[in-house]
Formats: sequence, structure tokens, C-alpha cells
Amino acid sequence: MDSSIYKNCSVLVTGGAGFIGSHLTEYLLENGHAVTILDDLSTGSMKNINGLLANPHVKFIEGTILDPELVDHFVAKAELVFHLAAVVGVKNVVDFPRHGIEVNVGGTENILKSASKHRSRVVLASSSEVYGISKDIPFREDGDRVLGPTSVQRWSYAASKALDEHLGLTYSSEGLPVSMVRYFNAYGPRIQESGYGSVIARFISQAFRGEKLTLYGDGDQTRSFTYIADTVRGTYLVGTHPDAIGEIFNIGTEVETSVKDLATEICKLLGVTPEFETVRFEDVFGPDFQDIPRRVPSVEKAGKILGFNPEYSLEKGLKKTIEWAKEHYKSANSTQAK
Repeated sequence: MDSSIYKNCSVLVTGGAGFIGSHLTEYLLENGHAVTILDDLSTGSMKNINGLLANPHVKFIEGTILDPELVDHFVAKAELVFHLAAVVGVKNVVDFPRHGIEVNVGGTENILKSASKHRSRVVLASSSEVYGISKDIPFREDGDRVLGPTSVQRWSYAASKALDEHLGLTYSSEGLPVSMVRYFNAYGPRIQESGYGSVIARFISQAFRGEKLTLYGDGDQTRSFTYIADTVRGTYLVGTHPDAIGEIFNIGTEVETSVKDLATEICKLLGVTPEFETVRFEDVFGPDFQDIPRRVPSVEKAGKILGFNPEYSLEKGLKKTIEWAKEHYKSANSTQAK
């Protein structure tokens, strides 16, 4: 891979104060880039980036991607744009669907218009949600999408991200260097219960407090939990590899884990006896909520084109996440496992 043209370049990270964005910013700085973070702090947090701001090569701008003039000003200065800003979290999507659509689609359109004007390379962050309830496992980038009815608001997020991808592919066909990543359940330090890694954050917090761990449904639904270092490395490869332009990549792990098994593993690592209580999805997210039974990617394409393969096992990633949580979760008390 010849990514030399992206050495020490200027990078814009929208949503850079969020979970994935802050880790990506850190990775970019470590690799010699100058980074501008654009974030409205609606779901991101200054706590995620305070440790980075002493670096003279990083700049933080509080603002929204819905402001086309602001977006254009900073895209114009960037050779490479990682567009991660979005409304995230199932609860946020279900409770405020119109806002999610406006931000996820309108903001992406602003980014692409400016990038086309200034010829910046762009990576659009998409989601495994776009596959919906497809039973064609593992999910492949060229596989069919199967969504529920439009009356179920959770699908508005999947639809908005799919529309982002359509926009990106359209701009790519017109000559803009655009690539897309579909994330699969990223987790690690800085997770929070209201955003990325919410189920892991909830389980760790409850275990720290000596509570029963809450399972939505029966806990048999499966996910592919991807440690943040793998997520970030894959994202960077998509943004710098010449053969990634115009392509969509799953970035995740092919290891499938049930939510109940995840909870049991967390308890084992903390040295506590797993106890569970179950709640119905509709009691948390409303009567029309639909869950996704299985979510497993194929990363064959990312492996062949980018040389990407996840390096972190679930056990290794959870150990690092728990180590961070022991120092940072205010909810931890005297019941916390030693």
C-alpha cells in the first residue's frame, strides 16, 4: 500500500469528540497528522479529547455539520476528511427520528458538497444497521438489505445511513475520492451507556454496583463486538489505501457472541457471579420496536484489499475496557471487583 501522499497531512474529523472519533483523532496524531475536530458535543464529550488538546497539532471547533458555511471553511483546509458526526444510540434514534435524519443526511450532504468543491478525500462512517434484519449471514458489503416498516422508527437510522452511502457512491462516480465504512459494535475505553458500546458499558456499570445485569429480550441475540483499536485501524486504512476509493467496507470481527454470553464473560473477568434480569424491548424502546437477531460481518473484502484483520479477541478487549472503567466510572463503589 502506498499511502505516502497522506503522510503528515491535514485531517478533519467530524464527530471527533465522540467515542470512535476521539480514538481516531488520537491515532491520527500518533501517525503525524494535524487534526481539526468539528463536533457539536450533542453526544460527544470534551472529556474524550481533553488529553489531546495540549498537542499543538490538534484543534477543536464546537459547531454543527448542519452549518454549510462552517463545514466548507474547514473542509477547504483538509486533505482528508473522516466524517463520523451523526446521531447515534438506539434511544436517541427512536425518540428523535426527524433530528437523526436531518443530521445524518443533511450533514453528510454538506460534507460531500464541500469536499467535491475542494477535492478532499472523504471517509463516510456508516453502520451495520444498514443490513437490517437480513438473514444472509455473514453480512457482505454487496448483500441485500432487509428493513422493517417505516412505521418503526428504529429503521430511520438504517435508512439515513444507507442514503449517506448512496450519496457517497454518487459523488464517487463523479470523481470525488470517497470511501465508506460499516461499523460493527465498537467498544473500548470511553464507552458510555447512551452511545457506542452501550450494552458493554451498562453491564460493567451494573457489575460494579453489584446489581443484576439487565438483558433486553432473552439475551440470545448475537453481535460482533469489535475493540476500538481494530475499528480505528480499519478506518484509517479505508481513508488512506488507494484501492479503497469508491468502495464500502465492513470493519469488525467475524466472531459472533450472544449478549448473554457477553454479560457472562464480563462477570467472569470481574470475578463476580452472573445474575440477570430480563426486560422486554418494547418496555424500553416502545411497542413497535424491532430487534436484530444476528449481526455478523464478513471482513473478507477488507482483508483482501486493505490487509485488515481484527487483532483483539473479546477477552483481550474487555480486559482493557474494564481496566479503563475501574478508573473512570463514577458509578463504581465499594462493591467493585478488585
